[in-house]
Amino acid sequence: MFNYLSGTLAQIGKDYVVLDNRGIGWQLFVPTTVLRRLQTVGKEIKLFTFLLVREDDLQLYGFLSAEDLLLFKMLLSVSGVGPKAALGVLSTLSALDFYMSVLNEDIRVLTRVPGIGPKSAKRLVVELKDKVTALGAPGSVAVTACPAGIAPQPFQDALQALLALGYSGTEAQSVLQSMVGWETMTTEQLLRSALSQLGSK
Repeated sequence: MFNYLSGTLAQIGKDYVVLDNRGIGWQLFVPTTVLRRLQTVGKEIKLFTFLLVREDDLQLYGFLSAEDLLLFKMLLSVSGVGPKAALGVLSTLSALDFYMSVLNEDIRVLTRVPGIGPKSAKRLVVELKDKVTALGAPGSVAVTACPAGIAPQPFQDALQALLALGYSGTEAQSVLQSMVGWETMTTEQLLRSALSQLGSK
């Protein structure tokens, strides 16, 4: 029904914002990441939207990117995951970090989300891994370890090592791909260079 709404940010609540669009105030529930970025009432904003229809209620959810909206819809497709839990995921992890965690079956990262325990994390992996893998097509959300879609084993090993050390998927992938000639480097070379760059930040 809706794809996005644009207008003036009229109000910021605890877990929602109100967007004024041609004199109509739309209340949209949003992740905390959105609340942190939208700090100025009166500015023009655009939110990608999802309308949740229940028997006795209509709720509108808003996101700053189409990628976050896509992840929200994907999370709602998992049995036992409702909008509150889905917002919790988006409030804690970036879309890329979530996708990398599912692909790597990293339960430790997924359980950082409030309300997601080991059992729920395993369900997310089981039900979403195929869907996340399908997002690796060119032009879609970047969830593979390299632009070509198939990363050399040393790259994958280095990426796994950085994730195990506590770096986010976004940080690890970004620093590895920033190296000239990373496609032909060994795991040891990739790790040494990545840790050097990350340590200097």
